[in-house]
Amino acid sequence: MSTESDSLRASGSSATSPNGLTRREELLAVATKLFAARGYHGTRMDDVADAVGLNKATVYHYYASKSLILFDICKSAADFTMDALHDDPSASAREMIYHFTRRLLVGIASDVERGAVYFQEAPYITEWFTEEQVAYIRKAESTVYEHVRDVIDRGIASGEFYDCDSHVLALGYIGMTLGSYRWLRPQGRRTAQEIAVEFSTALLRGLIRDEAVRTEEPLGIDLAETT
Repeated sequence: MSTESDSLRASGSSATSPNGLTRREELLAVATKLFAARGYHGTRMDDVADAVGLNKATVYHYYASKSLILFDICKSAADFTMDALHDDPSASAREMIYHFTRRLLVGIASDVERGAVYFQEAPYITEWFTEEQVAYIRKAESTVYEHVRDVIDRGIASGEFYDCDSHVLALGYIGMTLGSYRWLRPQGRRTAQEIAVEFSTALLRGLIRDEAVRTEEPLGIDLAETT
């Protein structure tokens, strides 16, 4: 008689669960919640199997190790931040900052647990990941930092922004936005879009040189077009 794992090997990762996700997607979603709540060290593969209603052998069919699950979570978070970078090259520096902030906060609010796992485990990934996996994550982090720094430098060079230490400001911006996973909630008092407006307005009013622009239209866009 065929075992469950025999059947899964035949069907591959395309097997779907009752909620419409593939089994691999469901395992990743469940593991993300468990890692966020208990930590990577505090979660066993048995816990993942029990939570998703499968035996451990079946879980190992999709993920050969717990570290591979963690890498997929971190890779997803890194890819999300990279995807959020895309900008209209004709946009002003302040428009770029606002749109990047909006995309980041809306995305974080949609998957708070992923952000929690990424930041909780980021200091330890050299223990769990291969050199290639670590390099992938670090490259994404560097790209995000360099993008924010370069946008600020662009604003300074054009005279749009006051002169400032773009390195320090970029690091502060990243902490302000990506660290919001700790308190940002999809059903909170303010939407992620509204919080993005607050964050961007506060930051840009400290950067913009032109007093009229700083006071009247710091974001440089019509908010009605982005809701």
